[in-house]
Parts: sequence; C-alpha cells; structure tokens
Amino acid sequence: MKLPLQSKKFCAYLISELGWKFILLWLLYDLRSKFDHYSFVVIITLIIVSGFIQVGYILGQAALDKYVITAQNITEMTKPVKVVKSRKEENTDGQ
Repeated sequence: MKLPLQSKKFCAYLISELGWKFILLWLLYDLRSKFDHYSFVVIITLIIVSGFIQVGYILGQAALDKYVITAQNITEMTKPVKVVKSRKEENTDGQ
C-alpha cells in the first residue's frame, strides 16, 4: 500500500492547496488597506476555483477507489478456466 506522499496526484493536489492558500494570504496582506471591488472579485474567484479543484480531486479519487474495489471483486469471483490441449495440438505447437 502506498503512502499518500508517494502518490504523484496527492503531491500535486497538496502543492495546489498550499499554493492557493499562500496566494490568498498574500493578497489579503497586500490589500489590507485598499480592499476594493476588483480585489474582492479576485479573491472570491480564487476561492471558487480552488473549491472546484478540491471537489474534482475528491470525486475522482472516490470513483477510482470504487472502480478498483469492483474490479477486485469481479476478479475474485471468476475462476480461471483450464485449457486442455489434445495430443494433436501439442504436437503441432512444437513444430
């Protein structure tokens, strides 16, 4: 089983999370005295886009987990079929 920090998807998600939070804090610090309509729209846009990214990542991981569990259940339920060759087929395979 992989640890979360060994997953490239999780590392990319973590970097994007830290990135948007850093940008948000920097914007709030930089605009502390001159907070106008444009600044408000930029911050709200940043929050909405990051929310969509979070929801997309979580839903994607949930769908992937469900797909993997279903595939494991299907492969455990099916029994391998043993193929029996006749002597004639065995002789032609070696030639």
